[in-house]
This record gives sequence, structure tokens and C-alpha cells, in this order.
Amino acid sequence: MPRMIRLAAVALGFAVTLGGFSIDAGADANVTSRYVVVLAGTETVEGFVAVDRAAALALVQTAGGVVQNDLSSQVGVLMVESANALFAQTLSSSRLVAEVGQDWRWQAFPSYEQAVASGQLTVCDRKNCPPGGPEASADPLEALQWDMDQIDAPEAHAVQAGSRSVDVGILDSGVDGHHPDFLVDGQGSNVDCARGHNSVSFLPTGPGVGTPDPCVDNQFHGTHVAGTVAAQANGIGVVGVAPNVTLVPVKTCDASGYCYASAVVDAITYAGDAKLDVINMSFFVDDDAFQESTEFKCTSDPTQRSFREAVERALRYAVKKGVTPVAALGNSDQDLANPKDENGNPISNECEVVPAESPGVIGTTSLGNQSQKATYSNYGFGEADVAAPGGSGTTGDCRTTILSTLPGGLYGCIQGTSMASPHAAGVAALIVSQFGKLKGGDVDMSPSAVQSRLQATAVDIGLPGYDECFGHGRINAFRAVKNDQSPARDALAPYCPEYTE
Repeated sequence: MPRMIRLAAVALGFAVTLGGFSIDAGADANVTSRYVVVLAGTETVEGFVAVDRAAALALVQTAGGVVQNDLSSQVGVLMVESANALFAQTLSSSRLVAEVGQDWRWQAFPSYEQAVASGQLTVCDRKNCPPGGPEASADPLEALQWDMDQIDAPEAHAVQAGSRSVDVGILDSGVDGHHPDFLVDGQGSNVDCARGHNSVSFLPTGPGVGTPDPCVDNQFHGTHVAGTVAAQANGIGVVGVAPNVTLVPVKTCDASGYCYASAVVDAITYAGDAKLDVINMSFFVDDDAFQESTEFKCTSDPTQRSFREAVERALRYAVKKGVTPVAALGNSDQDLANPKDENGNPISNECEVVPAESPGVIGTTSLGNQSQKATYSNYGFGEADVAAPGGSGTTGDCRTTILSTLPGGLYGCIQGTSMASPHAAGVAALIVSQFGKLKGGDVDMSPSAVQSRLQATAVDIGLPGYDECFGHGRINAFRAVKNDQSPARDALAPYCPEYTE
């Protein structure tokens, strides 16, 4: 029986079981496989210096590999295809290579049709979203956005609604850049298609990438996330947390919902190269059911270690370039400080969820409409940074889940830590907009300063002070744009049932 593909749960909170598969070069010498090759060397302020890049490239060629994506100067990583079943073994024995692992693919998100048929996704247009249609407001569906009220986003917009100079990267399935809710008459779209990037640039076998244009959503997930961050206040549908910022779509998933570890590394590295201000990552890096892995990446496993090192190098590079990374903490209801497997046995703490637990990343837990911890949301002392609305109820019920944009001018209601993370990314973008320094047309604010203000302006809920379920508290857009760090506590917010004694 194939395991649950954990990334689907992280992305949407869906309870789905999908069969994964691997590309096993050892089974057929003619099968070309893809590898993530992590070079030995030194990380610098500007990038990466390999021990001997020329010799490493020669070694790859001698071992039967063809470099498809060269990120060696930024993060010391190569994406290589080879039909040599001994490719990884050959490279791993060299002092020029720190890690090497075979790349995998998995279905990150169910298709649009699957999600609708299962009842997990409610779809509507702006005239008939439940319950009973919209109430009168500037944007017709804004009355259904309990999530924005929970974080005082409307109050924040009177102070700061975001700057076009602030770029938020949506690392996902693409974004429908032509959705009406990203358009303002006379001003165009706030989705920067020209700076968009396709990280799913090559495939070994299997489903194609679909439309490579990052401003076309091959699924629906990326457009929903993007709307939460920055749907414009244009009198059409919903309003995002930071409606006036610029969205940059970075496609990491193909048309069938398959994602690649190599694409994640490329996407994060691109964010650093493009000097995006904030990135939202509603996923975690996974490998294949063939390895019987989980959402956790363990340093004791060579393949998982290579993925983890490559992703974390890319994150360090992006942060050095001024990128504030925000990630969904996951939907397995796991205490990430004391994780357990499906049989209740402890998982070693040398295993982590990547990128949510990676250094420098703002890990976000999910709240329901009463500020309660969502039943599915991961948590953990030292792992949860902030809490944000992600929905907790009957999936697809707009009264308890998150309403946002869908491709084709539509809207939809779904739930998950994927929905919580873009709320935090949106508030981070407001902070950069309000307090960042404009330098040569770009806004500059250190990621550590952004994270500090996001946490310091949160409203304390649950146990007093920092706690394992809500981190530093529930994000608050209004307090963030005022930099109001005075103590604030919502004593009515329920405690987390997972608190340890």
C-alpha cells in the first residue's frame, strides 16, 4: 500500500492517498535519472566557491552525466541527468562532492477536478459564493473573509496596503496573472509575469510541465495562495493581506501536480538572484514511496541528506540576498520538537521538515475561525514561529475555511497550513513596505528584522508568552504596520489541546 504523500497534506490539508513512484536507473540501464549533486566547497557572502569546479564538472561528464542546471556559483549545486546506474556511487566517492542523491517526483497537489469531485474544494464566482451570496462591501466577497478580520488586515490597509516596490515570490504551481482580482483599471496587474520563473525546466520522464509560463497556473493552488497575499482592492472579489505589493510567480510543480526537489532548490536560488523581498513556500521537500520516507528529512539517509543540504544552502543564499522566507509548518498534527511515526514511535531529532524547520525560515501554524489551533496543523516548541488563519472545519465550507482566488476568474474555499503561510508572508510584505529603505528602486530590509517585527507585533494567544502551538502568537497586520510591540493578549483564544505537561 503506497504511503500518504505528505506534501499534499501540507499544501491543502487534504486527507488523500496517492501512489508515488521513483525513477530507478538500476532497474534499466537505459533509463535516464536525475540527480542533485552538492559540491564540496565554501559558502561566501556572494555565493559559493567549489573546491575545484572544473574538476567536478569533468567528473560528472566522465561518470556519464549531463548538467541540466548549474547553480554551482550560487549554492554549489548541480542538477544532472545520467543513464549510468553507478553515477551516484561514483560521485559520492570523490572529495569534490559533498552529497549526491537521486531526484524524485511526487504529486504535490490533487488536480482541480479531483479536489472539486471530492468536495474538498468549493468553487464559486463572485456572484454566488456561499453562504447565501455576498453582503454589500467595497469588494463583494470581502464580507466572507473572516481570516482578514482575524488579523486586522482592513485596519492595516488604512496605514499601509503594500508597496509595488516590494516583491513577494509565490513558489507554487504558477499564478493566474490575468485573474480579475489582480487587475486595477489603468494600473494593470500586480503579478509580474516578466520576472516570473519556471523552475520545472526539464523532466526525465513522465508527465510534462504543462504550460511553462509561470503566469499560467497548471493547478489551482498557487493562484489561491497568491490571492491571500495580494488580491487587489479593486471592487471585484476578495482583498489580500498586502493588496498593493508585487507578486512574482515561481513555478515548481508540473501539470499533473508533480514537484521536484531540484525545482525547489532552483526556485529558492532564483528568489535570491532576483532579490525578492519575501517568498511563500506552502510545501515541504519530499522523496518517493519507494524509499518509504515521510515528510522528515534525516541526515542519516544519503538521499534525504543531499536534498536537505541543497535546499538549506539555497535558503542561506536567498537570505543573504535579502529574502525573507515563510513556510507552512505542515498538516500532520505533529509535535515537530518530539515527532513520531505512524506507529507512535519517536522520530529522531536529526530528522526535520524542510524548509519549515530550516534556519531562518518563518514556520507558520494554522488557526481556525475562533483562533483555535487547526486540528491538522503541525506545531512544536522552537519550531512554531507564528500562527495565522488557515481554516479548521469542513473542508470547502467558506465560513470556516479560506476564501481566495482560483484560475479563470473564479474563487474557492480550502484549508491547510498552506493557507496560513501566505497570511504571514503578506504581513511580512507589509512590514517591508512600511519600514524598508528604498535603494535604487528596490526596498531593503534585513530578513532578521522582518521576522523580529512580525513576531514582536503578534497577539499572544494560548499559554502566556511563547508556546509550542502558536509560537510568538497570532500575526496582526495592524500592529505590524504601526510597529506596535506593546504586550497584547487575546485571553479568549482557546488553548491548544496538544500542550504537553
